[in-house]
Amino acid sequence: MPSQEPADPTRAAVSIARRLSQILEAVATGRPLDAVLELTVELVEAQMPGSLGSVLLLDARAGRLRFGAGRQLASAYAALPDGVPMGPRHGSCGTAAFTGAPVIVADTATDPLWADFRDFAAENRLRAAWSFPIFGSARRDSGGRPAVIGTMALYHREPACPEPAWLAILADAAHLAGVAIERAAALRTLEDREARYRTIVENVQDAVFVHDEGCAILDVNRRACESLGYTRDELLGVPPFVYDPDLTSDGLATIISALERTETLTFETRHRRKDGTAFPVEIRISGFFEGGRRLAVAVARDITARKREEEARQRTEEQARVSQKMEAIGRLAGGIAHDFNNLLTVISGHCELLLASGAAGAASQSDLLAIRDAGESAARLTGQLLSFSRQAVIEPRLLDVNDVVRATTLMLGRLLGETVSLRLTLAPLLHDVRADAGQLEQVIVNLTLNGRDAMPEGGTLTITTEAVELITHDVLAPGSYVALRVTDTGVGMTEAVKARVFEPFFTTKDMGRGTGLGLATVFGIVAQAGGTVQVDSAPQAGSTFTVLLPAVTSVGAARPAGGAAAAVPRGHETILIAEDEDGVRRLAERVLTGLGYRVITGRSGLDAAAAAEAHDGPIDALLTDVVMPDLGGRALADRLRARQPSLRVLFMSGYTDDTRLPDGAPFLPKPFTASALASALRAVLDAPAPGV
Repeated sequence: MPSQEPADPTRAAVSIARRLSQILEAVATGRPLDAVLELTVELVEAQMPGSLGSVLLLDARAGRLRFGAGRQLASAYAALPDGVPMGPRHGSCGTAAFTGAPVIVADTATDPLWADFRDFAAENRLRAAWSFPIFGSARRDSGGRPAVIGTMALYHREPACPEPAWLAILADAAHLAGVAIERAAALRTLEDREARYRTIVENVQDAVFVHDEGCAILDVNRRACESLGYTRDELLGVPPFVYDPDLTSDGLATIISALERTETLTFETRHRRKDGTAFPVEIRISGFFEGGRRLAVAVARDITARKREEEARQRTEEQARVSQKMEAIGRLAGGIAHDFNNLLTVISGHCELLLASGAAGAASQSDLLAIRDAGESAARLTGQLLSFSRQAVIEPRLLDVNDVVRATTLMLGRLLGETVSLRLTLAPLLHDVRADAGQLEQVIVNLTLNGRDAMPEGGTLTITTEAVELITHDVLAPGSYVALRVTDTGVGMTEAVKARVFEPFFTTKDMGRGTGLGLATVFGIVAQAGGTVQVDSAPQAGSTFTVLLPAVTSVGAARPAGGAAAAVPRGHETILIAEDEDGVRRLAERVLTGLGYRVITGRSGLDAAAAAEAHDGPIDALLTDVVMPDLGGRALADRLRARQPSLRVLFMSGYTDDTRLPDGAPFLPKPFTASALASALRAVLDAPAPGV
């Protein structure tokens, strides 16, 4: 191609300006890179008629050139340089990319750089090749210079050398190509990054919301749609009031104000699903700028499970606090009841002796009867205190709950009155439970009276039983249980009353109508039997108290036969009394001596043991308190039976401090009367001796 200047500078300038505008618009609008590079090649070809342009892109990792643009060249050309390595002898483009400088090959037929491509050049009439490196402004090589990102080449049909003006045009075109390549790479990087972030956001387990300046939704992730039950299109543009039922206009204004101060807010609220159901969430919201706009991103975490765990922990902590409080009150109540029972034993016993002697006149006898009645009332009150404190002496045995319910309800008619109807729904074939029969009756009576008092205008009281299998429970271990439920149709309870319903001395009844020990006693009795009590109630919706007792499922378990002890005559046997309370010990000694018994006494367990060793002859029976300060009644009995295995034992106490008596062990609860003492002792003496 002969050397010539570009024709008509004015027309050339206009053409260049027009094509430059097209190229810049293509770059700005994000047109595909190959289209932009083709426009750049056409710019050069238009200024040099008959020339053929191309752009090769550098694969920096592989160190090779890849075809980028050049539609005027033969299709075979696109494949020829594709993959050409950078190097000092790899054609004009490979050398330009390697050296970072223009490479001018005036005649491909003679230039050694084209030795490997000479046949191809001859076949396609490519006689001259001018190659310029394309530099990137954002990347640098190891020497700190702009890195080569490709090459731009111009081919001619005849041997030719470029004029300075043509070199300038080629250099400018290479610069434009570099801008287009870098912008495309930046866009591709941005798209990849956005795609990566979108993948991350779409796969996080929290709901993500992007809000505009007014907090309307601009974007959401998949989890947000799933958690609320809306599609993405349904959520776009809506305000947070749609799914946050607790948000107010003032609250939203506060959030926007905080975001304007670049604060990050964390708070708890509720989200409402499309179906109307709500669930608790923790929100963390912060502001950011995008395109000059202040936006906000909110991350919502479903805290339903956490709330359940917190509520369970709070219930456990509250149960522990209540348990500690009840334990402290129980110890106090138990101690008072124990001492009071000893006093009542002395009072009631001497009262009975005076009544039996007939020495009192009519007026005095009336007074004595009043004293006796008051003593019996006081005994019932201390019994409730001991049951509540779990210190009542119990005689646990296998019981059919249905039998106890039927027996107890026979006397409930008078207690319930005419306005309350009683219904029984008892499940057949229940397992037995191990409990004290009298205490279980007291549980039923107390719950029944509580239900009656909750129905001042009358109603229905329902007692049901059923077998229950617990898998998980806040208090009880998994296993088989028998449930006893007492349900009333009364006024119900508020949450505040439910929280305190088992507290001792807590009552909602009018002054003088209740002691506040009824339900506390139920709680203590059931807990002592290894069970628990639950209450379900709401205002004006009645109440249901559920007693859960461990079922006895062992094959060999059987209920012992029982029978009433026959009346006994006076005796003549030798009796050892061990009692640390002087008044009780003296009363028992007086009663038994008066009945003809020979009596040995001890002021404590150790004192009684010493008295037994000092006694010359056998001892027929031991009458001992269960709880004594130095040596308890069970330990004393074991010590004496080691020497005299046939020794009969009658235990007496107001409480056992959680030390249960053996099943079937003879027991006399305090306070007792003189006749009760005589009958109980005679029954023990007439029974077969241990080991016989």
